Amino acid sequence: MQERRLDDLLVRITEYTRPNACVLALLGSTGAWNTPALEHAFHAAAATERPLVVDLTGLYFGDEVLLGILIQAHASLRGLVLINPAASSFARRLHRTGVEELFNTQNTLSLALAQLPGRPHLR
Repeated sequence: MQERRLDDLLVRITEYTRPNACVLALLGSTGAWNTPALEHAFHAAAATERPLVVDLTGLYFGDEVLLGILIQAHASLRGLVLINPAASSFARRLHRTGVEELFNTQNTLSLALAQLPGRPHLR
C-alpha cells in the first residue's frame, strides 16, 4: 500500500494581476476536496472583469471539476489563456474529452498576456 501525503492532495492557488489580466497559478492536485477553493478563485478572478490566464505549469493532477470550471470560464469570460497544460496529466484529460481546441494555450506568461484583448503596448 502506498501512502499519500496530504500536501499531494491539495492545490495551492496564487492569484495576481497584470495590466491586462488576472492570473491564477495552480500548484498541486485538484479534486472534489478542493472544489470550493477553485470555485472561489475563479469567481474572484471573473469579478475583476479582466481576461484570465491560468498557469497549469505546477499542476500535478487536474480532475473533471477543474475541467468543468475551465469550460465555464471559457464560455463566460472575454479572454482565457492556459499556460503549459502539457506539463501535467491534465493535457490528456483535455485531449480525451475533446475540448483541447477550445483553449488558447501558451508556454509562458508573456506569450499568454500577448494573446489577450487590450494588451498593453510593449516598448
